[in-house]
Amino acid sequence: MAVPDCNISRFLGFLSGPQEWTYLINPEHMKVDQPLNLDDDDFECHSGLPRPISTPTDMSFSLERLKLGIVCREVIDATSHEHLYGIEISYEKILELDRKFHQALAEIPEFFRLDPTSRRRFASLYQNRPTIAWQRCLLQQGYFSRLCRLHRQFFVRGAREPLYSYSHIVCLQSARKVLEIKKIMDEDEPKFTPPSSVVWSVMHHVFMAAVILLLDVCFNWDDILAEKRKEEVLDACRMLSNAQLSSSLVKEGINAMMGVLQKHWKHEKLAASPNRNSIPNVNAAGPDMPRQPLPSTSGASYTPATTIELDPPGDLPSNLDDTDERQLEDIWSEMLDNGANLDLGDTAWTGLLTELTNATMPG
Repeated sequence: MAVPDCNISRFLGFLSGPQEWTYLINPEHMKVDQPLNLDDDDFECHSGLPRPISTPTDMSFSLERLKLGIVCREVIDATSHEHLYGIEISYEKILELDRKFHQALAEIPEFFRLDPTSRRRFASLYQNRPTIAWQRCLLQQGYFSRLCRLHRQFFVRGAREPLYSYSHIVCLQSARKVLEIKKIMDEDEPKFTPPSSVVWSVMHHVFMAAVILLLDVCFNWDDILAEKRKEEVLDACRMLSNAQLSSSLVKEGINAMMGVLQKHWKHEKLAASPNRNSIPNVNAAGPDMPRQPLPSTSGASYTPATTIELDPPGDLPSNLDDTDERQLEDIWSEMLDNGANLDLGDTAWTGLLTELTNATMPG
């Protein structure tokens, strides 16, 4: 089996589904050399020596992605027993795996980094080889989305228990980095073709990042920066709305994840104590903007494939794409406005994040 194929199974093993916490090939059962760091054209005059890792080539992304895959394999090796037997993973183990991710992230070549200095230094490279600019974003998003996944089982606990506060911070930082990378994809030169909004893996990471920020707002609804955080969530929601207009496949995936999110939201809202304090119901879209209520659970079956089906008021445009965009932001706005009434239990919200990941394979 080639190295890239083996690497894919490692990524899938760190993704919810029947293959979770497994991978196809044991490293002890294979002997495959890593590809050399060379451009395709170099093979005609190849001297047998690869270029330095600091030199961008056609193989740079594959080699760096392989390193990320190795860390994912180490996560599986370290935690699969606990997941199989329903045992809580020790926090020390989570922190050790976190160090492995950060070490690998710190070792990536400068041309794959997103700090302002690196972006300016390699601007001409990105213009001449736009594929590297695209790969840079995909690689960084891959790291931060998996860092967020590593820590998410301690995310809610970290908001109230100092022992796990690092996980809460890392989840938020990683989610914000995922959204920042999406903005770089949309706004930086060179422009990507096709646009990142039509790539489902990119938008899946954006959705998961948005949910992390949404949960944080609801858990810390009385924070002094609550309104700013709400707008941060709605900015991410607008990315999702724009993506719905860009691709039917992405739209299907977003609708499936929205079905899961609404199902859990309604369940937790019904389970919440009626004596919980709530924040004022402020419409983030503006006081004059009509808001569509969340659909009733009695009239729909919420499964991972459920689409968003809301009947628009008669005075709104009948164009389906326009109403979908309005509905998505309205739904998230209502979740934000009523988040203080939710009972944020650790198990329930960890289950939500897992089920959202399971609902990410649009047909």
